Amino acid sequence: MPSSPFIPQSPCPVCGQKEAIIASRRDRRGEPLLTVCCPHCGLFRNDPLPTSDELRRFHAAEYRESYKGVRTPKARNVYRSARLARHRLEQLGRRLPARARILDVGSGSGEWLAALAAAGHQVSGVEPDPHYGEYARQQYGVSVETAGILDLERPEGSLDVITLFHVLEHLPDPLAVLGKFRGWLRPGGLLIVEVPNTNCVHQNPAGRFHAAHVIGFTRESLDHALRAGGWERMELSLGSQERNLLAIACKPAAPPSPGAVPPPPGAVPPPPLLTSPATLWQYYLRPATYLRFLARMAQFAAEWLAVRRGVTPRAVLGLAQNSNRKTS
Repeated sequence: MPSSPFIPQSPCPVCGQKEAIIASRRDRRGEPLLTVCCPHCGLFRNDPLPTSDELRRFHAAEYRESYKGVRTPKARNVYRSARLARHRLEQLGRRLPARARILDVGSGSGEWLAALAAAGHQVSGVEPDPHYGEYARQQYGVSVETAGILDLERPEGSLDVITLFHVLEHLPDPLAVLGKFRGWLRPGGLLIVEVPNTNCVHQNPAGRFHAAHVIGFTRESLDHALRAGGWERMELSLGSQERNLLAIACKPAAPPSPGAVPPPPGAVPPPPLLTSPATLWQYYLRPATYLRFLARMAQFAAEWLAVRRGVTPRAVLGLAQNSNRKTS
């Protein structure tokens, strides 16, 4: 696979660099999908990037089935989401102000919102998939707006915290979204973002790319996107096996100057992980690949047994049981 720079159909949406390196020509299912990497800031992206209208239609009607093989929330997936929400609250709860006004963007089946509400926060969410939004409203009584993320509007300074877990990689213009969100927060408000680490060596190189993930972040490109979007980064950490990136950023007291030049990328990005026979061999020769597979199988078995025993997501979150059970 060639690794020399070429000119894609559109420049990098974070740093504006016109040249790119071809990272892959296929998606995780072997279908044609051109993915390129910016040599300047390290951002991966599909080329060409989809239009806003294409994204609206895809996320409202096709994303869950295309990406996860489901159309409505399933018991095992919701149970896993509840465990993840509980873990996130343990990890991030101390960073949140008391009774914070929190917006969760891409709220899915609503477990994170339910955990936050039980902790005393004032929560709302937005979810483009109507089936998942309705599930969250019915099961947890949380406020979830069914709308496209690109169409969101909120009053200036009306929020204390915005959370986005595995959402930013779905949006073709991350700087525009980050700038909009900054306006909705009060000065000192927090943005909490988690995205996949596209340059992770513990991920199958041939399984990283999907039409739904139009952007692929690395540590360096996420840091640059936050700084270019006018945020003060407080924390940027890698998750288990470096597969995810978690960033916490703060809205500065003074807004960016109109027409301010975005800052240059910070650290020089490492060479992009390309999809090639060499990287595939390296992945399959690592013992960690098989240890992770066994751990995932054990996790799936534990989830299946928990659901069979009737352990509900509400029980995982420590909530009273709800008679309106619609999970299949």
